Amino acid sequence: MKKVIFFAICFSLFAHISWAQTPSIMASVDKTTVPLGQSLNLEIVYQNQEPPAPDTSLLQNDFEVVGIAQGQNIQIINSDKTIEYSRQFRLIPKKKGQLTIPVFTDKSGNKTDPITIKVIDPSEISAQDAENSNQFVMLGRVNNNTPYVQQEILYTISLTDSGGLQGREPLFELTNDKDWVIRSLGTPEIKPLVKNGKKMREIIFKYAFFPQKSGKLILPAARFEGYVLGRPKKRIDPFADLFGDDLSSTLGFAFADHEPVFLKSNPIEIDVQPIPQSNNGNWWLPAQDVLLVDKWENETNQIKLGEALHRTIYLKADGVLDNQLPSINFPETKGLKQYPEKPATEMKVENGHVTSVMKISNVYIPNKTGDIEIPAIKIPWFNVKSKQMEVAELMPRTISVIDNPEIKENETMQPSIMQEEKQLLPTLSQESTSLKKENHYTLNINIYFALIALGGFVLGIILTIVFLKRNSNNLKPHTKSLEKNVLICAKNKDMRGLRDALLDWCKEKYALSYIKNFNEMKDIIKDKDFADELDKINAQLYSDNLDNWDYKLFLNIFNKVCKNSVPKKNNSKILPDLYK
Repeated sequence: MKKVIFFAICFSLFAHISWAQTPSIMASVDKTTVPLGQSLNLEIVYQNQEPPAPDTSLLQNDFEVVGIAQGQNIQIINSDKTIEYSRQFRLIPKKKGQLTIPVFTDKSGNKTDPITIKVIDPSEISAQDAENSNQFVMLGRVNNNTPYVQQEILYTISLTDSGGLQGREPLFELTNDKDWVIRSLGTPEIKPLVKNGKKMREIIFKYAFFPQKSGKLILPAARFEGYVLGRPKKRIDPFADLFGDDLSSTLGFAFADHEPVFLKSNPIEIDVQPIPQSNNGNWWLPAQDVLLVDKWENETNQIKLGEALHRTIYLKADGVLDNQLPSINFPETKGLKQYPEKPATEMKVENGHVTSVMKISNVYIPNKTGDIEIPAIKIPWFNVKSKQMEVAELMPRTISVIDNPEIKENETMQPSIMQEEKQLLPTLSQESTSLKKENHYTLNINIYFALIALGGFVLGIILTIVFLKRNSNNLKPHTKSLEKNVLICAKNKDMRGLRDALLDWCKEKYALSYIKNFNEMKDIIKDKDFADELDKINAQLYSDNLDNWDYKLFLNIFNKVCKNSVPKKNNSKILPDLYK
């Protein structure tokens, strides 16, 4: 009832108001001393006149305009009505020193007074200012101002928060994205902090920057846009005592304020050094550390003629992107055939640096007897800590190749194209048979549909059920067809086809698309007998003499493995724990 009386009084007052029509303009700011990187709010109020469209051209010399808002307020004093239109501009100063907010003019020629803003370094803010206001400071720093081209620069952004700050990760203001490659170094770190006797927190963001050319470059500033959720600023309600409550709450306007916060880090000049002459034209690899290791499946130095010798090499570099890793070449060696696989790379964050790893496997098959030396492999790299060239090296290894009664020298050649085509014939024949079955299946469907149309609905249903039962054995899951392909290749002793069929089967059965070789298959299928059979297939992979390979034994073991259940989770890593 009180509220009804109040609104009746309001309408009675509005009916007898005399309207004030004198226009005016005023400008004000919420602070006159601002740390560089923080924002201030400029408000321009137009009284009793429509404001012009927002114009930021007068501000852009010294300030960056990051937000514009508008509002309207009506005041009634002694039957005089005043309408205020406001424009709010959120500004970030572009430099330190004395800056001036210029004069604004309205349609009637009224002008605002110029306002002087003092922009200081964040470290210069006084203890009193820190105690009386929310302090938000964002600073950027690097670990090296004179890196070499493509060398990792660690860039840390420190955001000091006095409490309640919310927002997203800072964004970099890149003017030329070809100058830098940027990688995040993980989730931000939050630390408690006491500054000028006031409890605060420090939010730390870490990044790796890689300059892509030499010369003077500007490491870009980072921008943070967020807000502080504060309590609403209540205005004096002259009717609160009369009605015993807050009118703004009655009308539903008691909302928390979202005070925007805009912060920028300082841009940093970087003097990027060119590739030093000591690199001597080698692949440029500026790294904190480089590790080159290899793993041989057969650790003995004596093998038979025509046997396969498997080798896996791992190259790990700290402070390097994966596309900076060099290619690993295997020198030609007389008496050895080589079959290197396509390398795989992985990039991750380790010990606060970007770390990249390359893995490559090679198969050596000797085609002559005697001692054969597998040459050393050398990777030149530049140590950014010592500023010296170094070499990561795998030492040479000598193997002794002995006679193999089943193979003559120079007969361990890779199968020719004609031989590969012959090996593929069983698979192609199987596919042809499958296509015939599919065509027969389609033809039968057409016949039964015709019978349905001619013989009636009931007869069609009966025939369809009979047909589906009779042909259910032909409808097998994709995994079953892959198993069958393995059986066909094994019976035909198509060793290369068998290898590919096994890999396809393993990928499908265990839903692991990364499986590329038998070693990774062994890690998934932990069966000793099956692992032995895979070794035998590897040994015979590039041999023309397959009489000693027992495909029936392999099929018995393979059928047993097919019945094994699939594990729920399987984590495979490109780099063994031994080399972490």
